[in-house]
Amino acid sequence: MVVTSRKNPAVLTYRQLCRDKRARDESGEFCAEGMRLCLEALDSGAPITSALISESARKKYPDAAAKISEACAVTVISDDIAEYISDTKTPQGFFMTVKRLDKSFDLRKIVNGKYILLDGLQDSGNVGTIIRTCEALGVSGVILSPDCADIYSPKTVRSAMGSLFRLPVYRCELTETISAMRNAGVKVYAAVLNDSAEKAGEADLTGSCAAVIGNEGSGVSGAVIKLCTGGIYIPIERAESLNASVAAAIICWEMTGRGQYASVPEIERS
Repeated sequence: MVVTSRKNPAVLTYRQLCRDKRARDESGEFCAEGMRLCLEALDSGAPITSALISESARKKYPDAAAKISEACAVTVISDDIAEYISDTKTPQGFFMTVKRLDKSFDLRKIVNGKYILLDGLQDSGNVGTIIRTCEALGVSGVILSPDCADIYSPKTVRSAMGSLFRLPVYRCELTETISAMRNAGVKVYAAVLNDSAEKAGEADLTGSCAAVIGNEGSGVSGAVIKLCTGGIYIPIERAESLNASVAAAIICWEMTGRGQYASVPEIERS
């Protein structure tokens, strides 16, 4: 049977989770849209609670539709309903709801790793892109302050491109976390623009270390800067500043790039 009603319970649930953070918080679920992202969720073992596939998507991508149908119950929806619930302009017709991942914070996971800390980042696309970049470059995990964008918003999930299902991502108070990291011997640098900061390529980023990327407008907070080992900056010429996700990518490369992949420890996948 093909669902054509906007009042269908599966349709209503998906659309509400897609558009309402409170609904995501209360239900403990979030949305994944697109064939690749849905397959990433499936392959990573994420706890899928429902799946919806449009008529045309089932015909156009039969192998993907069959794989998802074997793993969980699927609601087949009309193309009109796919457009109604989609968060994109050109939906592929694949939708899933997923239980929130276990992202509990444990300091023991912090020791002997490379980490990016995000201080008040508001743009969901930046947050998702940073998570994706961190996994790609071998960073051990991402730690977000409580006022960062929702990691389970559709834009963040989409920008992370599946990395959210695999990379350890935590949300906690940065001041407490940085103090604990420093006590454990982890070097923590704030990405800042001031005379006392070191160039990213010259700072000691060997061993266990972390870098803090600040809010898109105001940068790293003063309280966080005071707790850090020091500051680092990326030399730029004509532009006033770099996008937060671009800055994070450059710092990730400096932390893990120069032939140091072998030294990045195996990490526990969420």
